[in-house]
Amino acid sequence: MKKSKKAENIDPIFNQKEINHIVHYTNNFEFLLKILRDGFSPSYCAEKINDIDYYIPMTSFCNIPLGDVDLYMRYGKFGIGMSLEWAIKNSISPVVYIHETTPFKDIHSKLLQMHFSGMLLKMFGNKTFENAEKDFKDFDYTEYDKNLESIRDIAIPAIQFFKNWKTNYKEKEIRTYHEREWRYIPNLINDRLLLKDEFIELKKTKYQKKPHLPEFTLPLNSLENIRYIIINNEMQRKRVLSVLERKFGKDIVYDSIISGNLMIINDDLIRNDF
Repeated sequence: MKKSKKAENIDPIFNQKEINHIVHYTNNFEFLLKILRDGFSPSYCAEKINDIDYYIPMTSFCNIPLGDVDLYMRYGKFGIGMSLEWAIKNSISPVVYIHETTPFKDIHSKLLQMHFSGMLLKMFGNKTFENAEKDFKDFDYTEYDKNLESIRDIAIPAIQFFKNWKTNYKEKEIRTYHEREWRYIPNLINDRLLLKDEFIELKKTKYQKKPHLPEFTLPLNSLENIRYIIINNEMQRKRVLSVLERKFGKDIVYDSIISGNLMIINDDLIRNDF
C-alpha cells in the first residue's frame, strides 16, 4: 500500500523547541550595568508556601522564548539572558511548582513529625510522663540532633525551590508556572537558608536595601555566556557596550555581536517584531 505524502512528511522523532537561555529582569538600568560589571547578587525574596511566608535567598530567571519576554517585563524593563549551559554549570535549577494538594508540599513538617514521634517513643515508651521525667532529663539527644540536621539538609533545599503555581499580582491572578522559573540559591550557613517572621526586623538593618547578599555574587567571567541584553533606548546601548568593552575587551565584544552570540535588543523590538 502506497503511503500518502502527508504520512511521509511526519517526523517519527519527537522534536521539542529548545529554549537555551534564561532571562533575569531588573527595573533599574544602573542595576543592569552593575550586573554586567560584577555579576548576579542574590537577595531574599518572599514566597508563600503552605500559607507560610518565607524569604528565600535567590536570583531568579525565566526560561521562556525570546518572543514572550515582553509578557514578563512586569519584573523589570531591562534583562540579561544567559546560556542554559552557564546556568547548569552554576547549579541554577528550575523551581518545582506546587499547589494545595501537591503530595510533597509538606515535606519539612512531615519529616519533623516522624523524627519527633520516633524520639518520643524511644524516650517514654509506655511510661507516663510523671514516671519518665527522670529519663527525659537524662536522655542522650546526640543522635536526634544529627537527625535534625539531616532533615534540614533534605527539606530546606526543597523548600527553596518550591513555588506556588499561581499567585496574585496587582489584584490579578497570575499562573506563575508559565514563567518556567530557575533560581540561583547561594550556599549559605543553616540559619540563613530560609527566613520567616524575623525578616521583618532584619529589613530595618542590613537587609533594608538590595542586594542582601553581595558576598555571594555569581560573577560573569566570560562574554560567551551572555546571550541577550535587553535595553530601552540607543543611549543605553552605548553605555552597555562601554561596560562590556572595559571588562572583556573591544575585539571580543565586537566578535560576539558579529557572530550573533550576543544580541543587545531594544524592548520595542521584542514587543513589536518577535
